[in-house]
Amino acid sequence: MKIFFDHQTFSQQNYGGISRYFCELIAGINQSPDEHQAHLSLLFSNNAYLKEKSLRAWPFFPGQPFSRTQPRIYRFNKIFSLLEMQTRSYDVFHATYYEPYFLDHIQKRPVVVTFLDMIHEKYHTVFPELAADHLVMTWKKQIIERATAVIAISENTKRDLVDYYNIPPERVRVIYLGSSVAVEERLDNPPATAPYLLFVGNRGMYKHFRPFIQAVAPLLRGHQIRVICAGGGAFSTGETALLQQLQLTQLVEQKPINDNTLRQLYGQATAFVFPSLYEGFGIPVLEAFACNCPCVLSNRSSLPEVAGSAASYFDPENPDSIREAVGQILNSSELRQDLIQKGRERLRQFSWEKTVQETLALYQDLQ
Repeated sequence: MKIFFDHQTFSQQNYGGISRYFCELIAGINQSPDEHQAHLSLLFSNNAYLKEKSLRAWPFFPGQPFSRTQPRIYRFNKIFSLLEMQTRSYDVFHATYYEPYFLDHIQKRPVVVTFLDMIHEKYHTVFPELAADHLVMTWKKQIIERATAVIAISENTKRDLVDYYNIPPERVRVIYLGSSVAVEERLDNPPATAPYLLFVGNRGMYKHFRPFIQAVAPLLRGHQIRVICAGGGAFSTGETALLQQLQLTQLVEQKPINDNTLRQLYGQATAFVFPSLYEGFGIPVLEAFACNCPCVLSNRSSLPEVAGSAASYFDPENPDSIREAVGQILNSSELRQDLIQKGRERLRQFSWEKTVQETLALYQDLQ
C-alpha cells in the first residue's frame, strides 16, 4: 500500500509537535515489516526533524527569518504536491494540515486527515492571533465533509471535534502519539548546578506562560529556584519587562534546544510545568516521563487523559492553585520520586510504534 503525505506541516513548521508526529509516522511506515510505502511530497523545508528520519527536502535560505521564508516555501511546495498528485501512484492520501486545496485533485482516492486540536474553535474569541487565522476553521469544515477517515490524537480532541462540527463519533478514530525522547535508563539523574523548573516550547496565547510566571514569582524568589524556558524563541520585549517588574530577571532564562539539550534539561529539572489552557495531546508530558522528570500540569483538555495519575495538577486560571501545586513539588522529594516512577509506568502505554500500527490498520480498513 502506498500512502501520499502532502507538504503542509513541513512548509509551516521548523519545529513542533505536528511535524514531529508526521515525521515519526512516515518513517515508521517505511520501516514496517510489511511492504507499505509512505511518500512525503516536499521540495523545500527547513524542518529540523526531516534529516533525523532520512526524509528529503532542500533547505530554503535557512539563515533567513522564518517569517520571510515560510510564505515562499509554502507556495512552492503546494505547487509541487499538486504536480505529484497527478504523476505518482498512491492508494491513500493523508493531509498533514487542513488546507483542502487537494480535494479536486485526488481522483476519488481515500482521504485521511488528523485533527490535532480544537484550539482555534475554543479560543478564537480570546486570542486575536487565532481570530486572524479564521481560515483554519473554514478549511476544517470543508475537509471533514470530504474525508474518508478522521483521526483524533486524544479522546478529548475527539469530543471537541464532534461537538464543534457535529459529526458522528463513529467517524473519528483516536490514535495516540508517542515520545521521540529515548527513555533514560537510570532512575536518578545528576542534579543541576542550581535547581530549576522547566517550561518547554512556545509561550504565547493559550500556553499561559505569563500568568504562570506571575503566580509562581513569590515561590521563585523565596526558594531562589529558576525557571528555564526551553525553546520558544528569545524573550519578547513584553516578557522582559514582566520579568523585570517581578524581579525575576536573574531567575528566569530562555535556552535554545535540540533533542540532546532538551533531554538533559528534562533530566536535571526539579519538575516540568505545563500551564497550557489547551493541548490536543501534549507530547512534552511523555518526554518528561522518559527523562524521569516529575510533571506538574494544567488540569485542562487532554493532559489528564495522557498523564493519568502520574502527574500533579492545577487550575491554570487560578494563581493560588498554580502556587500550591508548584509549592508541593518543590517541598516534597517523596512526591517527586513517586511521580517519576508513575511516569515511567505510564509511558509504557504510548509509543510511536503503536501510532504507526494503528494508523496502518486504519489505512487497511479503507481498501
